Amino acid sequence: LPAMWLQRRRFGRVRPPRLVGVAVICVYTMTLAGLTIAPAYDVAVTCRSRSGGALRLDPFHTAAELLALHRVGAGWWEMATSFPVLQVLMNVALFVPLGMILRGVFRLDATTSVAMALLLSALIEVTQYTGAFGIYPCGVRIADIEDLLANTVGAWAGALCAPLLTRLGVPLFDRGPRPDDGPAR
Repeated sequence: LPAMWLQRRRFGRVRPPRLVGVAVICVYTMTLAGLTIAPAYDVAVTCRSRSGGALRLDPFHTAAELLALHRVGAGWWEMATSFPVLQVLMNVALFVPLGMILRGVFRLDATTSVAMALLLSALIEVTQYTGAFGIYPCGVRIADIEDLLANTVGAWAGALCAPLLTRLGVPLFDRGPRPDDGPAR
């Protein structure tokens, strides 16, 4: 209902593609929160084994894991589809939409979009390390500097792609004429 009111006020009418775009952003936001903040494992088991609440400050641990795989004879395909590589790629992919939203929907410049994504990623990592600031009895996830870097790269890629979506007229990226602006040019 608020989305419809805002659309009517801003654009003079409600466009279903814009409502779908707002719904997609809401689903993305909740998915991002669920995938990054919620405990990945049983909290009691995680706290007993201390597999969560760890701080990993080595920005090259994925490269080290890949070298170890290579030393034991892993092929390129096995290394490319290994858990460490997929984890980095998924972190990048998770933040591409955020970069697009910040740059394309909220009209922030690329630098500000990437900086905001970096800050959000840092907040997520701190939240994971602290057990959601004490909501959980221990840190339930691993706070990883590589995640911070991969998330930032993903947001940067999204911020670079956003102008293309604007040119293509994707709803929410295309501003469209205001009711008092007259016809679109």
